[in-house]
Amino acid sequence: MRVEIDSRIPKMWENVSSAIQLMLMDVANVIQNSAKQNAPYLTGTLRKSINTDFNKIQRGTAVVWSPVKYARVREYVNNKNPQTKYYLRRWYSENEMKIQKIVKDALNKQMK
Repeated sequence: MRVEIDSRIPKMWENVSSAIQLMLMDVANVIQNSAKQNAPYLTGTLRKSINTDFNKIQRGTAVVWSPVKYARVREYVNNKNPQTKYYLRRWYSENEMKIQKIVKDALNKQMK
């Protein structure tokens, strides 16, 4: 799951890059925590493996991912626990207000 901020406006990007990086880190943490909470639980391997790649945040992208081979199957198919299907995709609907507040606060800080 990727969260991206459009970086096609170089001057604006230079001015707000640190604010956007902080905002993306906060949003990525919300996504990661939500995915861990919603992940199907048998052994806990999938839940423990969900990470955020913070190296890409400097380029305006936060990637929440899992190196576990069956992570995609559990996300889209999951015949064993159908109620936990889309554990990663549910992050926005469950955290919409939190994420809007994070983005709004980041923009307000930058505008001051």
